[in-house]
Amino acid sequence: MSHTYRVLVALGTTMLLLAGCNDSGTTGSNPDRSPNTGGSTGTEVPGDPALVLAPQAEATPNFIVRPYLQAPASDAMTVMFETEDSEPAVWVRPFGSGEEFRKVGGEFHSNDGLVYRAPLTGLVSNTLYEYYVLTKDGVGRQRVSQPFAFKTWPDAGDDVTEATFIALSDTQLDREIYEVVLNNVVTDGFMTEECDGSQPQTCAENIAAITISGDVVQTGGNRAHWREQLFGRMAEITPYVPLVTVPGNHDYYNNAELELYRTYMSPPDNGSVGYEDHWYYLDYLGLRLVGLDSYPISGAHGHFNRETLAVQRQWLRETLKDAEIQQKQFVMGMFHHGCLSEMWNVGESIGSCEMVSELEQYSDRTEAVTGHFFGHTHAYSRGQSLDTPHLWLNAASASGYIEPLDDAGHQQNQISDYDTFEVSRSEFGYSVLSYRFGPEASVILRRKKGGYDGDTDFEVVDEVTLARATNDNLPQATAGTGELPATEVELAIQVGAPDQVHEVQWQISESGSFDGTVFDVWGNDTRRHNLFYDQADRVGGDKYLGYETIDTQQGVDIFRLDLSALLARKSVRPGADDHYRWHKRFSSQNTHTSALDDYHGQPRPTLSLKPGTTYYWRARVRDAQMNWSTWSNGYSFSLEGTRTSNLLVNGDAEAGDLSGWTLTDGLISAITGANNGGFAADQGDYYFAGRGFGQGSPGECCTDTAYQVVDVSDYGTDIDAGKVYLELSARMTTWSADDVPELRVELLDASDQTVAWDGSAARTVTSVKSWESVTVDGFLPAGVRSIKVYMGGERKAGNDNDVYFDNLSLNLLY
Repeated sequence: MSHTYRVLVALGTTMLLLAGCNDSGTTGSNPDRSPNTGGSTGTEVPGDPALVLAPQAEATPNFIVRPYLQAPASDAMTVMFETEDSEPAVWVRPFGSGEEFRKVGGEFHSNDGLVYRAPLTGLVSNTLYEYYVLTKDGVGRQRVSQPFAFKTWPDAGDDVTEATFIALSDTQLDREIYEVVLNNVVTDGFMTEECDGSQPQTCAENIAAITISGDVVQTGGNRAHWREQLFGRMAEITPYVPLVTVPGNHDYYNNAELELYRTYMSPPDNGSVGYEDHWYYLDYLGLRLVGLDSYPISGAHGHFNRETLAVQRQWLRETLKDAEIQQKQFVMGMFHHGCLSEMWNVGESIGSCEMVSELEQYSDRTEAVTGHFFGHTHAYSRGQSLDTPHLWLNAASASGYIEPLDDAGHQQNQISDYDTFEVSRSEFGYSVLSYRFGPEASVILRRKKGGYDGDTDFEVVDEVTLARATNDNLPQATAGTGELPATEVELAIQVGAPDQVHEVQWQISESGSFDGTVFDVWGNDTRRHNLFYDQADRVGGDKYLGYETIDTQQGVDIFRLDLSALLARKSVRPGADDHYRWHKRFSSQNTHTSALDDYHGQPRPTLSLKPGTTYYWRARVRDAQMNWSTWSNGYSFSLEGTRTSNLLVNGDAEAGDLSGWTLTDGLISAITGANNGGFAADQGDYYFAGRGFGQGSPGECCTDTAYQVVDVSDYGTDIDAGKVYLELSARMTTWSADDVPELRVELLDASDQTVAWDGSAARTVTSVKSWESVTVDGFLPAGVRSIKVYMGGERKAGNDNDVYFDNLSLNLLY
């Protein structure tokens, strides 16, 4: 529904209401105390002119959807409902006050005139209000609802220091057997654990809002799903606590323009023009809650739209800048598709990772605590970012079927035990977030499990607090120095207060100043606990009560790191899980190369313990509130071994020609800066470039390639024993990032047949007239007897092929 249509219909409906009630005040805030129709009362009590009775009638409104709350603020609240009755109005006043009512007419919020919204403005902050919904039946008789209640959000002067929010996701109903789940979450969870269901106004007082991170219903275009799956099952709580939602992929199904989502939801109108209701923000004291739409920026479960991503990210940056100006202590993002998703890898989205990175950068700039809520994966997961106190919360599942962790196929194809996540549990439940504002700001997350019949105790199964504080627990090395065998590299530290350490981060580099490439060891193997799943045939539990996790860190000494054993079973890269943000498991998810990826879409280097190399390392420790200590001093260890000289001939192009190289496609030449607008070599006078630059331009289009074969058969015995490490390095760049340079290695056996190897993928760069280091490295597999190094690239624009190479070096370490 367009914004203009809403305004015009709202004006017409309100005027009709005012005429029917004979009210004489202004639209939306009329102080008249009683209507003159239909038998309801709002008159003063005789003898007490200050006390006004509540409206009464013989019948209640015929609600299709009971009242629910939207767009909470310190001075406003929107009441919405669906009915076939006519002339709806909301009467509101401070709870239990006996004051006169403010009367606000319902505005049409659906094309069929059934859904209404009544925006209540000019309210007093931090105040509990009671409200009634009045309608008329087909013959004009007044109907009056029971009393409901809501509480406005506080202003800074209200001396409020704490707030509680409930986080849900995936309230859809995709299996009939799970129909009871959301009912039980509301009745036995919210109305019992979080407030007193016999006095539901306590829900309004205790809970600031309920957030739903997408997949609000099973099919967004199905009206019955909205009426029954969502509002029908949440009817006990929605008249008292605002719903704060974002759309998920299911909400778009049969509803491509989000017509029904936008009919039933009415968030604040502070998003981007043209994207109303898709993204917005709400402020509660020092908390900014940012709702985002991940469907149009996702891949596997959406239709990736680059323009929408650009608009939404720019709006998010501006919103975060405003939050910074207002000194928000907390900023929480909400969207549906996960950046990383332990229990369902195909649900991940690079677009969502860009949103996460924006939030982390806010935390870095301001020292605020940030986080994001997501869903899509029907499991609970909780983690934290590597460098910042940023909370990752998969808030599912509140109704959608839970992930089958006892299924070997699902485990093999869909789950990953990411270092970012500390806890994953495939189960029903909800999460409670308690914010504390002020000089000792903190947020406490408590996960409460339950929902299916027989599992409604809602016990707390996970709890974490994030709060900024100083961590003076400085590590010192106790092992991991001197000359060590490559198979027995173990690092160890000690700290003054070991009980205060929640996790450790180790950094390893070939640079004593920790610049250049730095590898990060952090996460599952370096923290107190890591809750994940055993192999499928050992997993306990079921699809009703949830599946049982194991603690993979049970009994582990986190102050010791067996680096040799770790590298034998997993890859260690710079930035830890940052690699997986930008390189997804399934091709449909790899929608674009993000500008936030430090490696520009290229594979990140992986740590290997290379013979004849000295490594430097340091460590820091994190407390339970996610605060890091400073880094320890730097320490070093060395591995025995030998490094060959450069095995490539003319790798630096200083021969001034292609000596040592064999041309296979197009033209590769050695040129100088004089041939290329003054752009100079990385070192020396010459560098390699594709066709053109006054050196000739073959007519065929558009690839230029040369290679060099290096015989390594003299090292065959050590290669076959797994002791030889290949290290190929080069400096590469382009003129304008249009043409695509590639460096590639092919391994050959004694019969010149290709030997499979993890390092065979081509490396490229997108730097513009700025030489960039590229490395291809790794232990050589058995059987390798020669190494074929390719350089070249493809012309995409212009007449010259602007792919540039210099200082190629191939070394063996053994």
